[in-house]
Amino acid sequence: MEEKEEVKEHQEEENVRLEDLRSESSLKWVEERNKDALREIFRAKTNSSSEEHEAFDVERTELYEELLAIYDDKNRIPHVKVRGDFLYNFWQDERNVKGVWRRTTWTEYRKEDGVNARWEVLLDVDDLAKRENKSWVYKGASFLCYGVGQYERADRCLISLSDGGTDSCEVREYDVSEKKFVDADDAFFIPDSKHSVCWKDRDTLWIGYTEKEFGFKVSSCGYPLTTKEWKRGTKLADAKEIYSGEESDVAAGGSFYYDKDFQYAMFYRMMTFNDMEYAFMDLNSSSKEIKTLKYLPTDFRLQTFKNKMLLHPKTKWEFAGRSYKAGSLLACDFQEFITNGEKEPTSIDIQLLYEPGYRCTYEGSSDSRDYLYISSLENLQSKTTVYRMNDSDENFVLEGVYEAENCQSFSVGGAEPNSSNAIFASSSGFLHPSTYLYNAKGGLVGIKTAESLKSNTNWFDTDGMSVTLHEATSKDGTKVPYFLVRAKGNDESAGPRPTILNGYGGFEITSLPSYSGGYGKAFLSKGYNFVLACIRGGGEFGPEWSYVAKKENRWKSFEDFNCVAEDLVKTKVTTAKQLGCIGGSNGGLLTGAMATHFPESFGAIVSQCPLLDMERYILLTSGSSWIDEYGDPRDETLKPKILAWSPYHALSPDNLALMPPTLFTCSTADDRVHPSHARRFVEKAHRIAKDPVRAKQTILYHEMTEGGHAGAADNKNRAKVKTIEYTFFHEKLSRVVV
Repeated sequence: MEEKEEVKEHQEEENVRLEDLRSESSLKWVEERNKDALREIFRAKTNSSSEEHEAFDVERTELYEELLAIYDDKNRIPHVKVRGDFLYNFWQDERNVKGVWRRTTWTEYRKEDGVNARWEVLLDVDDLAKRENKSWVYKGASFLCYGVGQYERADRCLISLSDGGTDSCEVREYDVSEKKFVDADDAFFIPDSKHSVCWKDRDTLWIGYTEKEFGFKVSSCGYPLTTKEWKRGTKLADAKEIYSGEESDVAAGGSFYYDKDFQYAMFYRMMTFNDMEYAFMDLNSSSKEIKTLKYLPTDFRLQTFKNKMLLHPKTKWEFAGRSYKAGSLLACDFQEFITNGEKEPTSIDIQLLYEPGYRCTYEGSSDSRDYLYISSLENLQSKTTVYRMNDSDENFVLEGVYEAENCQSFSVGGAEPNSSNAIFASSSGFLHPSTYLYNAKGGLVGIKTAESLKSNTNWFDTDGMSVTLHEATSKDGTKVPYFLVRAKGNDESAGPRPTILNGYGGFEITSLPSYSGGYGKAFLSKGYNFVLACIRGGGEFGPEWSYVAKKENRWKSFEDFNCVAEDLVKTKVTTAKQLGCIGGSNGGLLTGAMATHFPESFGAIVSQCPLLDMERYILLTSGSSWIDEYGDPRDETLKPKILAWSPYHALSPDNLALMPPTLFTCSTADDRVHPSHARRFVEKAHRIAKDPVRAKQTILYHEMTEGGHAGAADNKNRAKVKTIEYTFFHEKLSRVVV
């Protein structure tokens, strides 16, 4: 008996060693599993020896070519940011695999034939990567704002670059006028790190950094806790500290910005993923004192609009004898609130801008110079409430509400919020390619009369297809909505058809309709149905919809997803053997839970970049920042409840025997969710299975070397991993005989 325990303990130690990302043994294991996965998934596409199976080239498949054509489409929408006289865009295609950061003029951008529009390349990432022998991935550009009267000036920015697609980046100062990185000795440069940074002025940055030798504090999650003011020409180690969080915080940081001629210096402490404490610097005082808003509940979210503070309570808020519903949006004078909020709260005039009703939620807000756009969902229908700021009394005046078409998503935002009322808007649906709209005047009239600038290509024939909204009943009686997209010929009388079910269910993130040329080409045009489940844990119906599925109650998300699967079978949309499910990150945890807890509900499962080991997740990468979402396994009371739903701990020889074919896809460069979650799950499954041969044929693993948490860093690799995932579904679901 002791010998068996010693063997088991040794096997677990070897399993944990897969957490070493790039060790020789880990990468050898990954290489072997990659070969196994390709051999099994593409077995039907070759009829030669096993050696040729191992060398199978995914890029030779028709599906790969179709997907790459979608991702590289020269006619897809080039979304832009307006700065001064130019429109800026980052673009990837077959010639620019890593991409180019570029700009153009309005005249060129408005050309009907967008392929022939002239763009000026500012940064060629492929060329930079080749010259520096790095696998650079462009992560964005942050322009310096010079302030009042100079909003259109755009000559300096900070460019973030990631080696391989990790969240960790290095930052370089870029001269937009000269179209090159600043090469002066005093140019700003931030070494590779998970940092926070913003401009204060041309010669000053506010920076949070994750290297302790420079005097910065770092959280256990690997995020900055200290904000320092760094002057040009000085060493980062000599930067002056201006704000710091506590050692127990997830993160802390600061932001200096202009909001329509008003200057703000705001700070935050993130105590948990959902709890924040805000502070501000009094820029009018000589001492530049930082004051903390201690009297605000920690579940609040704050933003500004001109001289107004916008407050969003996540739970019911009692203030100055008044009561505000959870999920509301409120406005008041910023200076009045920070001056009298604690001592004389009754003197503060608070304006209610949005209050959610039944099955409604606040989605967020955006703005232009004089307008505030509040996005909400009402029983999953997108709505935008438009307010105009009345300068005479500095109150918001309601203009009206814009309602998107059923089963379509809509968003709007200011093109240059500090200087104009111009807006960009986007609309999209499962069967409607994204449309990019523009209006120079903004407001409700601007939304309704916006011109269509660009539209994405319609990649599949939608004739005869339909989208409907349904409800399933979860184990506790909760009604769980889901969108059902039926392929042509798959009406209610057609009988069960292969179906793909997608979901997320976490962090108050909503799952909404959007157009996917990839899903359409790979599934809908091949006779598959597609389903999007809106389960608890997400934000579809407000904070409470999310809160009830946290920590030990994560079961509710899993039960919701499974009840949708059961409803699809009950209503004869599909059968369990014809039903596949897919999800990434937290959605990967969801689909991993389906594999271990509800294996008989599905015919195939794809789990992308998942969390799976809910005991060790807090020890890996950013894991401890999610304790408020999943619970702390170090808490002896919570631990057994968490491990009861943890997919890794639910693995057993018995449920492995029932588990449908399951594919895990990850990236070595993922520094957000460690790939060892899936590595170790698959290794354990192969090791403990009653039938190891079957387990190795059905529990598959594939890992890309780059891409970070997104799974792929460029369109070629994106097409490759999607081809692997989608072909896996075709091989496992299309062959089912009903």
